Order: sequence, then structure tokens, then C-alpha cells
Amino acid sequence: MPAHLPFFPRSFVSAAPARPARRLACWALALSLAACGGGGGGGGGTDTGSGSSTPPVLSGVAATGAPLGSARVTVLDASGATVGTGSTHPADGSYKITLSKQNPQAPLLVEVRGLSAQGDMVLLHSAVPKAASAMVANVSPLSEALLALTLGHAPRTVFKDVAGNSSAVALISTQLSAAADFLKTLIKTNIGDAKITDAATLDLLGDASFAANKGPQDLLVESLRVDLGSSSAGVPQLVLANKLRPGAPEEVVVDLPALKTELAKGSSAAPLNAVTSTLKATSGASTVLPNAASLDELPAALNKMLAQGLSASAISTHSLLSAFTVNDSRDKVSMALYFADLASKNLQLGRFQLVACLDDVLSSGNCTRVQVSAYVTDSTGKVLDIFQTTVNYLKSTTAGVPSWRLYGNGRNLEFNVLPVAVASFGGDGSLQAGSAANPRVGVQLDLQGQTLDAPITGALDSGVVQTPNGFAIAMAYCARPRMCISKIPGATSTTATGQATDFALLQDSVGWIGGADALRAAKYSTTFTQTGGTPKTQPAFLRADVPASPASSRFPMIDDLSSSSVLLGRQLVTGRKYSWAKWAEANPDMRMLSIRLVQAASAGTPSLRELKLALPVSTEQALGASVLPGGLTPTVSELWLVAADSLGRRYYSRFVLNY
Repeated sequence: MPAHLPFFPRSFVSAAPARPARRLACWALALSLAACGGGGGGGGGTDTGSGSSTPPVLSGVAATGAPLGSARVTVLDASGATVGTGSTHPADGSYKITLSKQNPQAPLLVEVRGLSAQGDMVLLHSAVPKAASAMVANVSPLSEALLALTLGHAPRTVFKDVAGNSSAVALISTQLSAAADFLKTLIKTNIGDAKITDAATLDLLGDASFAANKGPQDLLVESLRVDLGSSSAGVPQLVLANKLRPGAPEEVVVDLPALKTELAKGSSAAPLNAVTSTLKATSGASTVLPNAASLDELPAALNKMLAQGLSASAISTHSLLSAFTVNDSRDKVSMALYFADLASKNLQLGRFQLVACLDDVLSSGNCTRVQVSAYVTDSTGKVLDIFQTTVNYLKSTTAGVPSWRLYGNGRNLEFNVLPVAVASFGGDGSLQAGSAANPRVGVQLDLQGQTLDAPITGALDSGVVQTPNGFAIAMAYCARPRMCISKIPGATSTTATGQATDFALLQDSVGWIGGADALRAAKYSTTFTQTGGTPKTQPAFLRADVPASPASSRFPMIDDLSSSSVLLGRQLVTGRKYSWAKWAEANPDMRMLSIRLVQAASAGTPSLRELKLALPVSTEQALGASVLPGGLTPTVSELWLVAADSLGRRYYSRFVLNY
């Protein structure tokens, strides 16, 4: 199994280059495609020529379904030289860059790094095969997939060393069109569901009319989950799946080096021998996806409500909340308080992004409860929070009333399972040696333990989490936001130690976690009874494979730790500023989530202090003094850094410090 990593208006319109139709027509015949067409171009316009005196302009839109706003854009030419930098517009993900070279060496490569509307740091790529005075390079998970199929590698690998991968870069000019034709055969069902009537004209890179506005091509992006990773043997793979199936299990797996070899042969037959999965095309969502074209009417209506500055009580009776029940413990009253707080701060919601299907079982093959997320921004476009909820479609017959409505997932408590890796370091930043595995990997159990709104109280005394292999894990309240794993079945309380075993089933120490429990889409469930309530059972799916052998460079690291610059426990007591800019630059698809201090005197109960890092994303944080009760000198001093990659996998760095 693979270890997966995986309108701002433009002032010009470039003509899309002609597409070779014969190859796709042949592949379509072989696969009985209903809609067929040529390749994916990547750019167009007027050739700059060798004597051009006007710097060329590159523009496009970066999107993950919703716009990828305020993202960093970097443009390289075929020599590896940086020929342009900029950022995307915070509202619509568009960008426009005047390049620094009048005649850049083609093909051009584009990299975009930013925070998605789901709250993940994403790193996406696109390309322009031929330089021109006006060029377009749209950037999305599908442009990432197309480049991976063309290059035979993850685009990030090539972008980091263009000169050293010159032969792969050259394939953008020769094999991009064939790769686009092949990609369209893999996602043919989704193309139809998105109401794209002519696949031959579908240009995944260079369409100047593309916008992240729930139009047909944007819905195509929304419908698919695209991951890059590698097989157990280390072979680079592309994994495609229907995002709107519960758990989004992998459907199509492509061996990237094998595909590159097959495309080079120039055969008219689809290179299906490079597809290692049983399925040769992704499944669709023929009802919900077309309906999603009107999804953005809902955040627009919510923003209109926020702009009116209504009180929480008025919002709770607003028509937009009439169908809402509960979503991960947030009931209608709590949701109204949340919206009233946004209104008081003059914050609004961005466009919604489809995240997942929360149905336990699909109804007639389609999802009825759709999880969505969106930026929460101020008037400058700065992202200050991520809003997430569940919506449902009910066609409206009233003008001005959205067909999509806030609905809720019906779950009284939030429950998630996450792949996790934990590494222990010394104060000098070196991995600790010892008999125990380091790093350690497993599954994090996130079962809500406290209420969301003040006054904060316990939400649950005890619960049980069932693994895919059928083992049951006791959970107990530990005076933390999340429940702790308990060694005593039925216990209603336990003491948090501050260690990973509070919340994670680590494979080196828990025999109940097998290989099937660590795979993407593995289904866990929790059963609990709240005070005065009835037993509830809720499912959760593992979003990605547990990393088998995580590289030490992926774990968050404080800048400039060394044998001559050691982090000490006394610095936790006095307070200091922490920076991780170098780690963030080396891991552009990750972001820091929180910092935790664990301190204890002698055999006393540990003192835990955790700071969740607020948005916007930063690479430094100051922590004030942390003194134990009575001013006791800590005998245990630990600093924990918590980060996540683009697939939600958690990476914990535990620094064990001398005082």
C-alpha cells in the first residue's frame, strides 16, 4: 500500500493551443468513454520570439476547489532560474506576475504554497510548455496530478532541482499532452458529473477562463482527492479517489515511473499496465456534484447575515439556521454564538470547499451530508480561522434562499482518528538513542472531552473506541480538551501524563494495532453515553496511511539547536521566543499547530501547558514564564512541538531537557 505524503479579472485572454485528438479517441474506444478529448495544454498566447523587449506575463488561478488565497507563487524556467515571484489574491486565488526575464527558457514551472480552506498547508505545481508574451498556468490538485504523470516523479522533487532533473523537465514539452489524455481516462466519470460536455477542450493548466467559483472545471477539482506517495518498495505513485465517498478510499493507483516509460513509446493504446489498482477509473457523485454548483450561495447569505451585526439570540432564530441540529457538539445556540462573535469582529467567510462525505452509507450512491470548510478572514483578506460544518441540499423555491443549508453532522461530540509519528530529541536537537523505537508511529484517538463554550466543563466521563480489527480501547476524562486512553476499563477519570500514550496507540507498544488499522480509510468507531443521554456510536476514518518510516527532517525543529546551543529546562521557567523558520522552509507542505510544556517536580503530577497557535501561519512564538506551584524546581522539563502535513498526519517532536 502506498505511504501517501500522498476572479480576480485578468486583463488578457490567451488562446489555447490545438489538442491532438487521435490518441484520446483511441483510448476512449478502448475504455468506452462517453466523453473524450485531447490533452491539457498549460499555456498559450503570442510567442515572445528571440528579440522581444517586453517582459512576458504569467497569470492563473490557484485553487483546491475553493480559492487558495494569499499563497506564495514561484516561477522557474527550464534552467532552474527564478524568473518570477508573487502571491495569489486572498479572495479568488488569482495571480499575475511580470517575469524578470524577457525570454525565459521554456518550459516554465510554477509552484504555489499556501493554506487551503481546509486548514492544510499545500504545495502544488503547474507548468507552461512554451514561453509566450502572455501565459496562463492554473494550479490545483489536478495540475499536480498531471505533472506527476508527465514527470514520473512528484513535481516537488523536480522543482527542488530543475537542473539536476533536466531530462524530466524536457518531458513537459513532449509528453504533457499524452499525460493529460491519460488522466482524463482515469477521471472520466467525474468529468461527466461536473457537466463538462467536451473533454477534448478541457485544459487543466492553461484555461484563461478558469475560476474557483464552482464552475464545471472547479467542481471537477472539488470532486477528487489527489495524493502523491510511494509504494512499500519506494516506487513513486499517484493515487486518485472520489472525495464524496465515506472515508475517500483509494480507487486508482498509478506507478509513475512505469507510466513515464509507456508514454515515451507514443502508443495509441492507453497505458493501463501502469495502473496497479483493480479500478481503472474513479467513481462519481452524479447528483451531489451538479448540485454543488450553487453551494457558494450559502456562505454569501451567511456573510449578509454577519454584516447585519445581529445578536446571538437573533441569529439562533434566523432562517439560515432553521435546519441546523448539531455538528461535533456545536448545537444551534453554540453556532449562533460563534457567528455573533464573527460579526462583532467584522469577520466573514470565504467560499466553501468540499471536504468529505459524512454519510455512514451512501443514499442511492450519492452523499447527502457534505462536510465543508472555509476561510474566516478580516477585511484585508487575512485568514484568522477555519470554519467547518456540514451542509445538506434541498432545492429552494424561494428567491434569495439558498438551496444548500446548514445541517450539521448530528454528532454530539467530535471524534477523529489521525496518523501520528512521535520523535524524541535532546536539547541539542539530536535524536535520543535508546532501546525504544525512535521515531514511534501509530494512531491518535481524538475524542472530545470538554465543552466548546465557556464555562469549560467536562463533556464526557468515559467512552470506548473500537479499532478496525475489533479491539476496544477504554477512554476516560483527564481534564483536557480530549479524552485520554485509560488502562482501567470503565474508569470515569484518569490523570494526563503529557506523554503520547495519553492519546495515541503506538504500534511498538500496543499489540492491538495491526497493519489494517494503519491504512487510509480504516474505519474506527466510538461509543459513549453523556449524562442523561442514550448511548451514541460515531464513526471516523483514518485520513491517510500511518507513515511507516518517517524521516527525522519532517519533525518540527527549533532553529539553530546544536551541541553549542542547547535548549535548557530553565528556559521554560523563565520564558523565551521559539522560532522554526528553517524547518518550515524545508517542509513547505506542513505547518505548526501547537506548543506544549510538560514540567514536574520529583514524582509529582506533571503540569501541562499547551498553546494552540492561532492563524495566520507564523514561524515563531514567544512563551512567557512557566513556574510550577510553590516555585519548585522541575526535575522533568519537556517541550513538545506539534505539526501537521497536508494530509493531516500529526508529527510530534518531544524535547527532553536538562535543567
